[in-house]
Amino acid sequence: MNSALYNKAIQCPVCQKQIEITKLKASACKVASRDTDFCVYYQDLNPMFYEVWVCEFCGYAALSEKFEEIRESDAGTIKDQISTRWNKRGFAGERNIDHAIEAFKLALFNLQVRKAKPNEFARVCLRIAWLYRIKKDEKEKDFLNFALKYYRETYEKENLPIEKLDEFTCMYIIGELNRRVGDYEEAVKWFSRLIGSQEARKNASLMDSAREQFRLVKEQMEKR
Repeated sequence: MNSALYNKAIQCPVCQKQIEITKLKASACKVASRDTDFCVYYQDLNPMFYEVWVCEFCGYAALSEKFEEIRESDAGTIKDQISTRWNKRGFAGERNIDHAIEAFKLALFNLQVRKAKPNEFARVCLRIAWLYRIKKDEKEKDFLNFALKYYRETYEKENLPIEKLDEFTCMYIIGELNRRVGDYEEAVKWFSRLIGSQEARKNASLMDSAREQFRLVKEQMEKR
């Protein structure tokens, strides 16, 4: 295993068994570039590959920061609907991009079984889209559309901010995802709303990005 990776023993909150998860040392995370929808590229190992932890015994999977927060009722649902059909397999150790995609799709399936909130689906779907982008796979657009659907539901149905996602960042993501899937009219609408918000102007960096993407989508519309 790469020396920048290390394993850690934790207890699965669903089946209570001890499992090993793999983490990437922070010192090894060297950013190379960023896309306009916040996808980050790294010089060496990509920490996103290890963002999902999976229990090899019961099939519970979730983003690392959410893994231990599962409610007792949801744990019971996982046992009933996933664990009973789960074939034991480990996810510790160095992952390639296909292993990472598999782990994220397991996390997505767990969210579906738990009937999780839109913001949780949005985050996982967007990361799966990024992984397919890195892989240069056309499935990227499918998951951008899924992420867009859930970010819109988050904006319309949930109380923002949610952790690091505030109202204006959510608006920006909706605008940018619309642009990336080719719905330029919707992208213009969302970027315009964001740029026109007095409150949003407190985040100068986000406003600069929104103005640049608004200009870009207008150019794309003219070229159609």
